[in-house]
Amino acid sequence: MKCINQGVLFDSTAAPTHRRFCSFTNTLILSDGRILVAFRSGSSKDAADENIVIRVTSDGGNAWDTVFDGFESAVEGRRGCWRSGYMTEGEPGCLIGCFNWFDRSDPSRPLANPQTQGTLPSRLFVMESFDSGRSWTGRREVNTKPYSGIAATGPILKLVNGQLALPYESWKDYYDTSPGKHHAILRISQDNGYTFGPAVIVAHDPSGNLLFWDQRLAVHPKTGALAGMFWTHERAAQQDVNIHIAWGSPDGKTWTKPVDAGFAGQITNPLVLPDGRTVAVYVHRHDPPSLRAVLSEDFGKTWDLDHELVFYASQTGREAGTGGRRNFGDYWSDMSIWNFGHPAPGLLPTGDLFVAFYAGDANSMSLRWVRIGL
Repeated sequence: MKCINQGVLFDSTAAPTHRRFCSFTNTLILSDGRILVAFRSGSSKDAADENIVIRVTSDGGNAWDTVFDGFESAVEGRRGCWRSGYMTEGEPGCLIGCFNWFDRSDPSRPLANPQTQGTLPSRLFVMESFDSGRSWTGRREVNTKPYSGIAATGPILKLVNGQLALPYESWKDYYDTSPGKHHAILRISQDNGYTFGPAVIVAHDPSGNLLFWDQRLAVHPKTGALAGMFWTHERAAQQDVNIHIAWGSPDGKTWTKPVDAGFAGQITNPLVLPDGRTVAVYVHRHDPPSLRAVLSEDFGKTWDLDHELVFYASQTGREAGTGGRRNFGDYWSDMSIWNFGHPAPGLLPTGDLFVAFYAGDANSMSLRWVRIGL
């Protein structure tokens, strides 16, 4: 692997205050070769004014235009914010998106309660775009009951049987003082995303010791089998452990128990190439802090760590909370100041990998991209 080209797709240093901090990246390579990138922006990494921006390039990344600049913040008369948006293409130019809304009716409340670590009330909505992301219609809420404290974790997947699968995770409500039970979840739709069935549990430790955060999923193009990778935290040890991986059946309903993938990191986004190899782009927040890409020849069972690629190296020094044991509640404050992350890959028609991610410093965080030759 090698870096072929790189650039900035949204320069937050020159943006208005409410567009100064970007994160939650989603890359979509359209059937006509254009590249869409959706991301969240706000006046901080945890802001009541955050919303979704979508940008497009037709020339591989040299020039970018904003095609969507946010939703109305209020839902059913209640003030809120849009924290993440993920897109999937069906027919050419026709997209289905999953968007995560959080209640910010009290803008003084942070995303996570400092006393309980529960998160603000949130809702998942599905919408369609028939103009390649410029406008979104048909808003409908996904039934996430009985789980609460929900957050979207990636784009809707197209399964080999033609059904759609929506990934998200659950934690606990804002004022819930219990230890919290984390679940990585799929909801499967048989009617092109108009309704979604009961929750399928992708990953969950009944003991509550291992937390399988931020699932990122991929579909094998030949077999239809699924793979999910997780930023994994051990409560008893009060620190992250190695990234974990699990495999799912082609219908998304049966999953193996997550196992150690063999390398350290946080959010890890896999993509299965047409030849069956799997590439994973991931956050290496420990020293040296960086973003990396690594290949697997056997669908994630082993990884070629000797030849992994560092495609972004942070210049801001060691990130908060990565030096050893960490109080669980402090992770939420750490996340609000981390300076880079959320790498989102897409496969270009040329066979190269396009990865969008956020990076910056305490003053602003922009959206960047890199093109990687495989």
